[in-house]
Amino acid sequence: MVVEYLKNSDFKSWDEFVENSPQGSIFAKSWYLDALGVDYKILVVKDKNILKAGIVLAKNEIKTYANPMLDKYLGIMFAKMDGGTHKVVSNQYKCMELILDKIKNIATFDYYFHPAFDNWTPLSWAGFTQQSRYTYRIENTNKSLEEIRQNYHTNIKRNIKNAIKNGVTIKRNIPFEELWQVVNKTFLRQGSKAPFNKEKLRRYISILQKRGNFTSFGAYDNQNRCVAILGLVYDSKSSYLLLNGIDVDIEVRGANAFIVDESIKYFYNICNYYDFEGSMLPGIEQFYRRFGGELTSYMRIWNDNFFNFFKTKAKKIYKQLRYGR
Repeated sequence: MVVEYLKNSDFKSWDEFVENSPQGSIFAKSWYLDALGVDYKILVVKDKNILKAGIVLAKNEIKTYANPMLDKYLGIMFAKMDGGTHKVVSNQYKCMELILDKIKNIATFDYYFHPAFDNWTPLSWAGFTQQSRYTYRIENTNKSLEEIRQNYHTNIKRNIKNAIKNGVTIKRNIPFEELWQVVNKTFLRQGSKAPFNKEKLRRYISILQKRGNFTSFGAYDNQNRCVAILGLVYDSKSSYLLLNGIDVDIEVRGANAFIVDESIKYFYNICNYYDFEGSMLPGIEQFYRRFGGELTSYMRIWNDNFFNFFKTKAKKIYKQLRYGR
């Protein structure tokens, strides 16, 4: 087996590899990264010119090797492997060892891995550090839509009924300016502007909409004012709730629950999973949890050095000051 960086001309084969990898997601495809406008390179392991494993080494907004904004899962991915557990794990370890030899000296390495990446042992041996994170996912393949809705918390069901009673309606593919206004207002309420550049976000959404991989929803009150928005990226594997905002000045109780419910209904026959994209903020986590999704863990893995230690501490202090946790 050999390890090498892919040329741009080989990115189509990479996207096919990601599509078939158990750890692959829309977030690791080259065209998605291009839509985000981020710097990245792709490191792969090949056996007789066949892709066996790989990792996207993308840079975030401060030019460190970490998940860019709006890119949930990266990390190491493997091709589907045949054989018993011992054979599969042994082959995966060989691939990881080759990748680790290339990335162990990347001081700022700090990525969220896909939930299907469930064995980080070689990274531990190499001195990396791991933290478990959580999201909620609704699996659409083993339950009817009615069964999914039956699992909603009582408060969610009550709030949806209240929104409908008060004349809230849901529209799909809402104008970008309406989406942006509510998103930005949500962050202004928290004491800051939206972390997204408006024009870059517009470009990103436009590209994904043309590909059929992004849709938005708006909840409108009985005066046709947008009171809540959702933005989701998706492929056949899963939809991911990336943008959610509420206009608290004209909020209607239950509008946000209603809009999430409508998006769950929309994606039921499109994707295998509905991924709430996780949140460790108590209020948001509780809201997502009440839709009855399965608690799903994924890993944050980073190079254990002073730079990342300092960065992690700084982020923790910022969250304590900003969110009180």
